[in-house]
Amino acid sequence: MRNFYSGTSNLVLPVPNKTFFPEAFRNGTRLSYYASLFNSVEVNASFYKMPRAKTVAKWSDEVPDDFVFSFKLNKSITHALNGQFDLKSVPAFMDAICATAKRGCLLVQLPPKFRPDLVQLTALLAALKPCGWRIAVEFRQPDWYAQEVFELLRSFDAAVVLHDMRKSTTSVLSTANHIYIRYHGPEDGYRGSYTTDYLEEYAGYIQEWLTEGKSVYAYFNNTLGAAVQNLQTLDRIVRLHD
Repeated sequence: MRNFYSGTSNLVLPVPNKTFFPEAFRNGTRLSYYASLFNSVEVNASFYKMPRAKTVAKWSDEVPDDFVFSFKLNKSITHALNGQFDLKSVPAFMDAICATAKRGCLLVQLPPKFRPDLVQLTALLAALKPCGWRIAVEFRQPDWYAQEVFELLRSFDAAVVLHDMRKSTTSVLSTANHIYIRYHGPEDGYRGSYTTDYLEEYAGYIQEWLTEGKSVYAYFNNTLGAAVQNLQTLDRIVRLHD
């Protein structure tokens, strides 16, 4: 559906291996089959290993034109220094992910121990903004949820990530022309399955945002639980309400 992009965090499929793929996809890649089911993926692997432009370009060729990738900013930038961002690797990271024109969002996750620092966050957002990607920022420290932080995000049209990680979740709010939702799982360890009632509630929010003209990105990170099944349920409910 237009302006609604949803997927899993990294590739998760509803079948265990290629023998269960539809015949048309058995000689292709996991990504090509995944992209026949969903219209986006959150690339978490880029948080742990710097992406390569050649690889990103190859992925881009394996998916339809309406498919988009969201990349998680590498931890060498956000997590390497104590209380400071290391911006030296930003150009190399952005050069790699700009190998695709199928762009969703750039996900920036801040460390749990990184307390609010508007100067640091401003510098990071300023370094990322000229690269042309939509930005979403996930806070793991609840003190970040403050009006002055939200105003800073709005000034960069950066979305505060709506997520359900314990002790650092936030209320449903908007700071940008796009919405970014991460479902980490109703149980610890990225496990569990969301209830239909819970997904119905979020489908209502999503429809409201879409009606307002916002783009919505939703990713299920409960990959040791029912990520694919929950994604399929949310997609179905959102489309039924369209």
